[in-house]
Amino acid sequence: MFSIDGSTRLYGIIGNPVSHSLSPRIHNAAFNSCKINAIYVPMAVEKADAVLKKSLVALPIHGVSVTIPHKVWAARSADVQDDLTRLCGAANTLYKKGTDGLLYGANTDGLGALRALRENVGNLRGRRVLLLGYGGSAAAIAHSLLLKENLSLLLVYGRNFSKCKRFAQHLAQTHPDQASQVVATQLKDVNSEDIDIIINTTPLGMQGQSAELPLPAHLIQAYHTVFDIVYVPARTPLLQLTAERKARSIPGYLMLLYQAVLQFELFSGQKAPVHLMERELLSALRQKR
Repeated sequence: MFSIDGSTRLYGIIGNPVSHSLSPRIHNAAFNSCKINAIYVPMAVEKADAVLKKSLVALPIHGVSVTIPHKVWAARSADVQDDLTRLCGAANTLYKKGTDGLLYGANTDGLGALRALRENVGNLRGRRVLLLGYGGSAAAIAHSLLLKENLSLLLVYGRNFSKCKRFAQHLAQTHPDQASQVVATQLKDVNSEDIDIIINTTPLGMQGQSAELPLPAHLIQAYHTVFDIVYVPARTPLLQLTAERKARSIPGYLMLLYQAVLQFELFSGQKAPVHLMERELLSALRQKR
């Protein structure tokens, strides 16, 4: 472990609250493993505004992860946006490159989920996906799938069907070449044989939230892959049902891991020690139980 000195590079996570965040533990373990003289700290920020951007630019802070409720502010504050930030209107990463004085905005949430899917499913070309939810995580995942993959179908479901339709329409408008593949649906109209992958982005099943399932049990069959981005508890009601139905499951912690891996590589310019970061994250999650 490096001692903190004048050459130590400062990184952190900004949001409100951030005291619960596992990111400092993951990133600091990675910096230490790669022998990078850097430290990553939580920064509770109640108000994100122009003053905060000036501070990030002026101070020797080389990069920050951004969490609720400041992701939209982060996208607007970025001088340079990656494609996903531009499409989602939200960024979970701000960082500096060189000495140009610019803030670069990135959204690694969707690509983190995409990496988890690819590692567990393989080729996603031609797959049929049912996406549950239409919030920020759903947007990041949907745009990533439409940007990087060639799905045959993306069904979108949300309890408020009007909002769900607007969400699907926005996706179709921003990806006109795949507009016909994006469909807002209601669960009563979903045939389990018409889907391959189910992705839950709703908070249902999260610790402290409702334990109800985000979809009827009969919609999960043994030939499905179910990805629940909720990671506390590790075995959500949805993943318990998935096991009972003998379907393949993808745990939510993988999205958290891979978005952090991508952030680390943007911050450091080095390949992330993925296995070490995964061990650290799983250790931290076990201690939370």
